[in-house]
Amino acid sequence: MILRPVQPAPPSANGASPAWSVVERTQRQPYDACWMITQPSHAVLASEFAAKLTGTNLPAIDAEIVRAIALHDAGWGVPDAQAIMQSRSVGKNAPRSFVECSVGEFLFAWEKSIEIAASSSPAGGFIVSRHFTRLAQHSITQLSGPDREKEERFLSHESERQSQLTSQQSYSKEELELLTDVLQFCDLLSLYICCGAQETVEFPEYFGLKTRLSIAGGSYKLEPALLPPGMQFKVAAMRHPATKGESGREIAIKFE
Repeated sequence: MILRPVQPAPPSANGASPAWSVVERTQRQPYDACWMITQPSHAVLASEFAAKLTGTNLPAIDAEIVRAIALHDAGWGVPDAQAIMQSRSVGKNAPRSFVECSVGEFLFAWEKSIEIAASSSPAGGFIVSRHFTRLAQHSITQLSGPDREKEERFLSHESERQSQLTSQQSYSKEELELLTDVLQFCDLLSLYICCGAQETVEFPEYFGLKTRLSIAGGSYKLEPALLPPGMQFKVAAMRHPATKGESGREIAIKFE
């Protein structure tokens, strides 16, 4: 689950921060009231960004790849549904952000997501698998003991899966890496927007570009402009705790 404060903090004037650092910080803060955005909903938003990306550095992004990006967090569907039910129960249990999940919970959701994407297309399964192995290769350096062993087994299994999927589709290895960049950029862009942060942020280098995102007057601005000006999107959110006046809404997203 992605948590978004009901009242986001005002934008900072301290320059640009790394996008993931801002996302993680918002997700580790306690909230008495917040909006809940499911991982599958965030993934659909990421796919809508991917379908509209424009720029000379970008690889060709067809419907098969857009669908894979839409499915890349499908494995979180059941855990997120359970969290929503618990937040609506008599006890109104506060939802946990995805960053608070254990290594075992992460790996279970990642593997389910990869299986679902692979059932849609081999290329889609590859880029979703590659996306999560990149994340695991980064996080494993901070792990030890049983958690490190779990991620090592995950990486070994996904390496085998990627070899099999590579032979079942027509993209080159270089193209698959660029398409994984597209997934990772759109994933992080969606996470940042869903978490409700207002700070100017910079993204890691993807497909040969380093991108900056700022917000002013309620509109987002990407530099370079990887989305056509005036693009608008929506994502569904549910309120915790629900009130008599409002239990959910669609959050509008607009780009300059």
